[in-house]
Amino acid sequence: MTTILKTAALGDIRGKSDGVVSQFLGIQYATLKNRLADAELVERRHGDILDATKDGPTALSPPIGCQLELKHVQQSLPPKYLSQSDVDCLNLNIAIPSNATPSSNLPVLFFIHGGGLFIGANSWPQSDIGRMVSLSVERDVPVVMVAINYRLGAPGFLTSEELRDAGFNANNGLRDQRVALQWVHRHIRDFGGNPDNITAAGMSAGGASVTYHLHSKEPLFKRAISMSGTCLNIKALSYDEHEKNYTAAIAALGLSTSSPDERVKAILDMPGSELISKLPPSISPSPAVDNDIVLPGVTYAEIGNTQSTLLPGKSWCSNLLIGDAEMDASILEFLAPQMRVESAKKFISAVRKVLESYPDEAQRILDEYNITQETPDDEAIYSVLNFITDISFHAPALTFALGWNGNAYVYHFNEGNPWDGPWKGRANHILDVAYLFQNFQECLSSEQNKVATSFAEDFFKFCHGVPAWPAITPGDISAGFSARVYGPSHQGEITGVATKAFGEESRHRSVVFDCASKVSLDRLANVVAVFKSG
Repeated sequence: MTTILKTAALGDIRGKSDGVVSQFLGIQYATLKNRLADAELVERRHGDILDATKDGPTALSPPIGCQLELKHVQQSLPPKYLSQSDVDCLNLNIAIPSNATPSSNLPVLFFIHGGGLFIGANSWPQSDIGRMVSLSVERDVPVVMVAINYRLGAPGFLTSEELRDAGFNANNGLRDQRVALQWVHRHIRDFGGNPDNITAAGMSAGGASVTYHLHSKEPLFKRAISMSGTCLNIKALSYDEHEKNYTAAIAALGLSTSSPDERVKAILDMPGSELISKLPPSISPSPAVDNDIVLPGVTYAEIGNTQSTLLPGKSWCSNLLIGDAEMDASILEFLAPQMRVESAKKFISAVRKVLESYPDEAQRILDEYNITQETPDDEAIYSVLNFITDISFHAPALTFALGWNGNAYVYHFNEGNPWDGPWKGRANHILDVAYLFQNFQECLSSEQNKVATSFAEDFFKFCHGVPAWPAITPGDISAGFSARVYGPSHQGEITGVATKAFGEESRHRSVVFDCASKVSLDRLANVVAVFKSG
């Protein structure tokens, strides 16, 4: 059935309700003059009732994105037809308890989808927020939930000197997210939410986005949740690196001989499908160090230092919830299966090159991860992915927690994938958010659903300021450590608390941290870059 919400500045909005949860879909939070322009906040709306019963357009992105993500999840959901738009994509979906009123003052969970900054949408079937809010009501920890779209790929992250000279800022995707947060601050009370109690959350590139917003001097949210993604593993590129990226993009678009004005006009005017299809994956949709939205100097050493002032957000964001999945690096092999070829040889070469001055640590890594020149590719790739998970996902999560000035809560999602495919039995990347959103309930066993509901309920409690396990001791993982662990349910484990950072309780390896006493985590992270470059 439909429901009408009367708002102070946006007029009447028609949503849909099942009596427990009301959803308002495709609400435009900002307008765009063109696909590269700055997002302009929607402050007021006039006119007839706004129909918010249908999803809005998604951002320009490869049309196979949704199927690609579900393929890695290894379980399908009924498909939806969703249109794309370059200028009408800045919309958000809101789900609220049906009895919420402007005086309800409920915590707000603001979610930024992942997808490597090149795919993703708030309206994909796996991203529907209705069941999650329904569960929050059922468990008596109700929240208002907001899920946003933002510009991806070239419209979101392509930058160059000539684009900036033409008036187009870098980091459009991150800027969109900030404008969406401004919209929530301005309008969410009408939906029953408390604008002073916002938790910004995201998974993978969405989690990295949350940590990028900690670069802001302006307070944006009260709490942060980063799931399997930080600014340490989705790194911002310098303007010089982006210039090379732009040159490659211009060549791919057939514009190398055009004038700067002609190139900018072509990027603005060519059909969106053409812009997306012509740009190869090698043209990275990465944030740029612009000294505005993204600050320079992000390293493991700085992030892990409680005395560092690099991230202004550490002073205004009180609590951090951060974690990983047991095999997060699965997504890299999924998107680039060629990395399996000669994986042992390439990894050994990368380790020895990066750690040339540290031969003992280099050999220790190869020994601990069981990689030799004779290791078959199909075996070596899993060892390599274990290393990448440890240095690119697990280490950043612990590093952020260690350097946090407030309360930092760590979790590990160790629930094995229940569905047939290469990751069956492993907690692969994206599986955690698939469980969190509750949209695979019919495909899960009773025990697996217990993991999913426990996971989500802990998130709701965090939003309410009552976390379900202790924060870690800042700057120390050897004493006062605590991490929530989810699964594996096939071994009879639903949830637990690990009191040690490494070992059987957490199911995480200590190798990179053991080596970090002599070789910095920043240097160890370079092994991944060299390995991926071949």
